[in-house]
Amino acid sequence: MGAAALPLFADPARALAAVQDAAGEQASLMIPAGLAPANERAARIASGSPYIRAHVAQITALATSIGDATLRADVLDLLSLPVPRYMRRYPSPASQLAMRDAMAFADFIAPDAPVSGVFPPMSPVLGYAQPFWSAPGSDTNGHHSYPGGLCVHELFNARMGEQFTRVYDLQYFNGRSAVDRDLAIGAALYHDIMKTMVFQYNADGTFFDELLIGNTGGHHVLSGAEAIARGRDARFVTVLLSAHAAPSLGDQAKVATWCRAAAMLAGVDPVEYGLVRKTDNGFELATLPAIECFVNHLSDHDYVLAIDAAHHVRPMLATVAPRFGVNPRDPAALNWWRLQVCSHATEIALYHELTRGEAAFVAAVGSAL
Repeated sequence: MGAAALPLFADPARALAAVQDAAGEQASLMIPAGLAPANERAARIASGSPYIRAHVAQITALATSIGDATLRADVLDLLSLPVPRYMRRYPSPASQLAMRDAMAFADFIAPDAPVSGVFPPMSPVLGYAQPFWSAPGSDTNGHHSYPGGLCVHELFNARMGEQFTRVYDLQYFNGRSAVDRDLAIGAALYHDIMKTMVFQYNADGTFFDELLIGNTGGHHVLSGAEAIARGRDARFVTVLLSAHAAPSLGDQAKVATWCRAAAMLAGVDPVEYGLVRKTDNGFELATLPAIECFVNHLSDHDYVLAIDAAHHVRPMLATVAPRFGVNPRDPAALNWWRLQVCSHATEIALYHELTRGEAAFVAAVGSAL
C-alpha cells in the first residue's frame, strides 16, 4: 500500500484529504484522558497540526503494508498504545531499584543513574506516558524535537529502510526479494518507540533528560527490551539494535552490549535468547549480522540534516518571535511557540526557507501558524 506525500506548504486541507484517501482512514487524533499536563499540551499541538495528522495516516498505512501478520499487528499495536511492557516485570520501587543496581553493576549505566532513567514515569490511567504521535523525536536540543517529531522521524526512517531493501535487491540480487522488507520497516518503526517514555515534556516546554545506557541514548536499549518483552525474536532485536551502530568496522561490540543490556532489562538470558555468545574476551553477536542490520543503521540518518537545521532555525525563531507577539526573553513562552511552529512546518522545511533568505523564512513561519 502506498501513501501520498504531503506537500510541505500546500493547502493543508487538500493535502490531508489526499493522505487520508491513500491511507484508507481518517487521521483524527483523539487526545487520551489522563496525560500529564505538559504532555497533554504537546498532544494538543500535534493534534492541531495537519502536517502531523497526515504523517500519522501515512505511518499507519506503511505499517499496515507489513506482510507478516504477527509483526504487522505488533507494530500497529505499539504505534497505537506505546505501553512499556518491559516495565511489568518491575511493579514496585524496590524491584526497579534492584534492576537499576544490577545494570550499574554490569557497567551498562552509571552507578548514580536515576531509577527514572530506566523506568520513566507514566500515566497511571493510561499505562503509558504519551501517544506515539505527540512525542518528540529527540531531546530538547536534538533532532525533530517538537510534538509529532517522533512520527516524522520514524516515517522517514521506515521509508528509507524500504527503499534500501529495494536498492540492495536490485543492485546485488538481480531484483529478487532477498532483503526482508517487513523486517526493515518493522525495526525502523520499533527502534525509537520508547522515546515516548524518555522524552516527555516539562512545563516550560523542555523535555526530560535522557539516561545513557551502554553509552548510547537510553531509549535505544529500552526499545530493544520492549521488543523482547513483546516476543520478537533475536534476529529482529539485533536488527533493531543496529540502528545506532552497524555491527561492522569495530562496532560489533557496541551492538552486542546493547543486546545484553536489553536482555537484562527484559529478564532473559542473552545467550539463551540467541542474541550473543560468550567468548574468551567477553561477548559477541551470536550469528553473522543480517543485511537488514545495516539497512536499519543506514535508514536512521535523518538526524544528520535535522540537527544542523535545528541549530540554525532555533536562534532565528528567537530573533523573529517578536514579530509574532512572542517575548523571546520568556523561555517557556518561546519554547512552546517554537514547538507549535515546528510541529506545523518542521525545522528541516524551515531551514530550507532560511537558505532562501530571512523574508522567505518569516513567510514560512507565518504560514505555519
